[in-house]
Amino acid sequence: MIKKIQIAALVATTLLAGGAQALTIGDIDVKSGLGQRLNATIPVTLAAGEDISQGCVRLEDTPNSKFKNVPAVTSYNMVIDRTGKGAVIRISTTSPLEEPVVRVGLLIRCGAKVSTSREFMITQKLSESAKK
Repeated sequence: MIKKIQIAALVATTLLAGGAQALTIGDIDVKSGLGQRLNATIPVTLAAGEDISQGCVRLEDTPNSKFKNVPAVTSYNMVIDRTGKGAVIRISTTSPLEEPVVRVGLLIRCGAKVSTSREFMITQKLSESAKK
């Protein structure tokens, strides 16, 4: 009886693992400073057969964020560049960021198969050009 339960558990685990998604969101890389338009990239790794398009990626003000008091980036431009094993999401804001700390809520929802999100906190430093 125990052997049958172990086999059933193994089969169930294998079936569930087959439905898992391999889409992973990497760390944000910010190339801008305080008083400049945000210039950032976020790498995304995809499994074989997965894809993302402009229509299924967006930034949002995460409603259940622990950091609701920190301003969220909501006015932006986005470009998705394909790479060997995934994509790079390039984000820029439409106006300079004047807040020293902002948050970026990234949501990727491409149909029922691919859905994930991640929230980033960005500390803006005064840019070299602004110091002069």
